Amino acid sequence: MTLGQNIQNARRAQGLSQEALAEKIGVSRQALGKWEKDTALPGLDNLQALAAALGIGVNALLGAENADPAAPAVTLDALRDLLAARDAEEKRRRRLWGCAGGAAFIVLAGLLAGVALQYERQISALNQNYAAIQSSYAAQQAELSAQISELQDAVRMGEATILDWRWLPVDKLHRDADKSWMPVQVQVTPRTTRDGVTARLAVRCGDDTQLYEMTAAPDGSFAADGIVFTVGSTYELSVQWTADGVTTNETLGTVDFNDEMTEPQIIWGAVGSSLDFGYSVRRVGNKQYRLTLTCYPVEVQVDAPPWMQPAQVEIDLRLNGDAGEPTATAVLDCEGESSYGNSSRTESVWNGTFYSDDVVNGWEYDGETLPKYVVRVTDTNGNVWTEEMPLSKR
Repeated sequence: MTLGQNIQNARRAQGLSQEALAEKIGVSRQALGKWEKDTALPGLDNLQALAAALGIGVNALLGAENADPAAPAVTLDALRDLLAARDAEEKRRRRLWGCAGGAAFIVLAGLLAGVALQYERQISALNQNYAAIQSSYAAQQAELSAQISELQDAVRMGEATILDWRWLPVDKLHRDADKSWMPVQVQVTPRTTRDGVTARLAVRCGDDTQLYEMTAAPDGSFAADGIVFTVGSTYELSVQWTADGVTTNETLGTVDFNDEMTEPQIIWGAVGSSLDFGYSVRRVGNKQYRLTLTCYPVEVQVDAPPWMQPAQVEIDLRLNGDAGEPTATAVLDCEGESSYGNSSRTESVWNGTFYSDDVVNGWEYDGETLPKYVVRVTDTNGNVWTEEMPLSKR
């Protein structure tokens, strides 16, 4: 396998995303993506950082552990030490020889002859070890170079220029009498960046095609705004690159826009749980009431579409309508997340509690308004979704 495939397999074995691994070694996600796709090679320091972050040896990452068993098992650190020793020795010899002249040179040459012979033997051994390492690594290096050359040729011909693309909502779902629609942004990341390149996004729905100018970002990506997706419609997306007066088209993909893509689904209580979201009321005096919950722990599941990453979940307890501040708020923690079946949606479980030592006999209650929970889900882009669940009297 190639170096990029080895990096990708090791990352997945550790359960790390590209973003997480890139952050650990201090590079951008785009750089890591290029290494995994074999369109660029990591430097020696980055290669060592990758091996450390993934918990494997550099030899395993290079695939050298699967090479010819007869070849010496020398690491990159050892190779670097050998080369450094050879270079240091050669510099030392030049200094020694350069300082002598005339008769002093002849005397010094005699004194150094024995030492030089010993060093020559050491350098010869170093060269033999280095040649053995080169021999075991040459096949993998040649295969990787061939793949890079093939990819570069394809990019020059206008092929395979897209590294990644995605769409993101820029506002909530809007519902009209006859349709539901959502404003979105489309982001495209090319494999290579080049000055003077412009881009336009083509969005086709049925027989209608709309073109949108794309804005270049500092990280080399391009984004198009002002796009609207309607629930129940299918969109074919492509990008038009223009450089040096030449325009090329490249297909991105198809978006079948449906209700499941527009917002998260909030499920109250995990499957098989015994959480009882209810309340009881106790009368105090002639006109005062105190409300207590039948279950102080609270738990919800957030079933999120592919583009969304939930960052925070909070639940308000509202006893006297929506006016004023909530009676109490529970900040939930994420217990874990997973993807299910063949779906790209992510399901996460969040739980917390409304318990407080300060509330001994319950909260003040007007005795008339229906109590309810209001859940707020905030994603990593700052978007917020809310949903209410009325509480029943127990």
